[in-house]
Amino acid sequence: MLLACPAVGAVTLADLQRQIDARHFTDAARQSQIYLDIHPGNRDARFIRARALAGQGHVEEAIAAFESLASDYPLRPEPANNLAVLYAHTGAFDEARRWLDTALATQPAYATVHRNLGDIYTALADLAYKRALGGVDTARRVPLTMLDRLYYAQESVAPGNPRAPAPTPAKPESRPAPAAGSNKRAAHASVGIPLAAVWEPPLGPSDNSRGIMQTVRAWALAWSSQDVDAYTDFYADDFDPGDGMSRSQWLALRRARLGQPDQIHIRIENPTIEQRSSGRAQVDFEQHYDSPRYSDRVTKRLILIRQDTGWRIVRESSIVHRP
Repeated sequence: MLLACPAVGAVTLADLQRQIDARHFTDAARQSQIYLDIHPGNRDARFIRARALAGQGHVEEAIAAFESLASDYPLRPEPANNLAVLYAHTGAFDEARRWLDTALATQPAYATVHRNLGDIYTALADLAYKRALGGVDTARRVPLTMLDRLYYAQESVAPGNPRAPAPTPAKPESRPAPAAGSNKRAAHASVGIPLAAVWEPPLGPSDNSRGIMQTVRAWALAWSSQDVDAYTDFYADDFDPGDGMSRSQWLALRRARLGQPDQIHIRIENPTIEQRSSGRAQVDFEQHYDSPRYSDRVTKRLILIRQDTGWRIVRESSIVHRP
């Protein structure tokens, strides 16, 4: 009870996420609203509240909340995925497919979204078959997977790279994959809409290079799109900007600069990866920056560290090439 109901004045995003993980949706909905009253517009709290509403079975409210997030953060695939789950629950499979396509347009290597889309296509085919036979035009329930959290840099890849393979995350030992045709929602059938939710683990060691480049390309995409929140998510809490600047000073500077140009385009070429010990990696590449007022080409070096949320940047340096 103490875990599920932290003191109002001391509630944190971590507390709210633990409530979601523990399936305490009523407490999560109430506490996340209190958190939003103190921190208006906080993206993570808004996502948690929307997830809690879905868990309580408040479908229309959850759809409205996730659609607001999808509008404000179009580069995040999680709200779009969860909207697909909710629409599929109501039998609106075409709308669910549209939202899954939206999620994949942003991050085409997101394994959960691929699985959900496959289930939607199966349901649509089943429905078409029933109609062709003149049967009852009713849609069967589709056990899609709802995401419980924003995964930041994990499973990220820039659009426009159709060759990027979908990652195959290792399944936790405590949650074996269900057999075909089994009800993946049975474990949560007593909590509101029985929406499944699984943890997306980081990519396995053999997929390190792919995961690192997916992160770097998604970082460049967030920069090009001038999505400040998505862009800064790729930097670790202990990121060192150098030049004696604190992380908070660097964040304020980057927020101001990203909002200035009318348009930014970042292109990455000739990347090389050197994996180090202690879960670190060095990525060197040529970075081309273009905006209406300024363009340059630099040799960029990123030092990344692998964390629970994916690869995060701890150091960044560049050498400008003069024409």
